[in-house]
Order: sequence, then C-alpha cells, then structure tokens
Amino acid sequence: MYAYLDQAPCGPDHSADGPSAGPGVANPSGLLGSVEFRQLAGPAGVRLSLWDTAASAAAFLAERAGMAALPGETYEVTETREGKAAAQTPAYARLMYFDGPRAPEQVAAEDLAGRQRIWPAMRGIDGLVGAYVLRGRDLRGVVITLATSVETLDAIARAVMSTELMPGEDLALLPGPDRIEIHHVTGYHLPAAVPAASLKGH
Repeated sequence: MYAYLDQAPCGPDHSADGPSAGPGVANPSGLLGSVEFRQLAGPAGVRLSLWDTAASAAAFLAERAGMAALPGETYEVTETREGKAAAQTPAYARLMYFDGPRAPEQVAAEDLAGRQRIWPAMRGIDGLVGAYVLRGRDLRGVVITLATSVETLDAIARAVMSTELMPGEDLALLPGPDRIEIHHVTGYHLPAAVPAASLKGH
C-alpha cells in the first residue's frame, strides 16, 4: 500500500475540500481512501490518500501534473496498526515528521523500537483508533496516530515517554521526530479493509 501526503486547501467550514484525492480528480483508479486534517493552530490542511499500488499513485500524480497542485510526496505504507477504538471515527491525529536523508541503521532502530517498545506501550489505550507508518525518499518518514480525543493523544505520549530502552537500543540512533503537529480530522474515508491488509495491533 502507498500513500500520498499533500497540503490540502480548506473550505469556509475549515474542512479540506472534498473526499477525493485532489482537486478535479474524483474517485481515481486504485484509490483506497483518504483522510483530511486541519492543524489545531490554524486553517492549514493536510490530506492523506491511500493507494493499492505504486503504479496507481504514479498514474494519479501524472494526471494531476497539469493542475495547480500544492506540494506533496509519495510514501510506502510500511505498517498499519489498529487500536482499541479501531471501529470508531477518529477526531484528532498526531503527525510526526522525520526528515531525510536518514541512515538505514537509524530507520532500523526506529522500526525495532516501534514494534517492540512503543506500540506495546500504546496499543491498549482507550480511544486509540490506529497508526500509519510512512516511508519516503531518502528514508524520510511520517508517523500518523489517529485517536478519538486530544486526551488520548496525550495519554499515548505519556505512555511512550515512560518506556525504558530495551537491551541493545542505542539512544544516538533515536533522536526523535523533527516536528510534531496535532490536527483535527475533518474528513475520514477509509474502508475497514484498508488496515486489514497490513499489520494489526498485536
């Protein structure tokens, strides 16, 4: 599964304009779903669209090339996780950006920490809908956590910060995200089958 993450213009109601993957492109082939976000600090929007294959995402981008599109980037979805509230519609999200270029050993350390330390600490928290791990060029990444409330996001952060490094983990390889954004979820168009194709919250 692949993702396209771009800046999305917001309408007068402060929601991203439409459930499609982009302006002027309705229900393109291979589109699995989309999520629209609006940052709490202002009206800026972000849109996540999910695609069945890299070819579908590339075809969409080629069709969109002639339009006045805002900046965006394609990522591979390396993991999806379902939380206790997976059946609910999320209201808030935390987006953590890891800028590239990054070394392979740094990414490997982050992936190991995510699977063996971070996810076990957060997966049982009430209100957690799920999480997506995106990997792009230069090994840059984005981690998106979806939740039913800001309080849930705060509880997740506290749970993760309370964990201790596992034997063999090197803190030098885990500098943390370059920036963190908290968003309202203003549009949620993901069928239940999307997370089922990947890793779940076990």
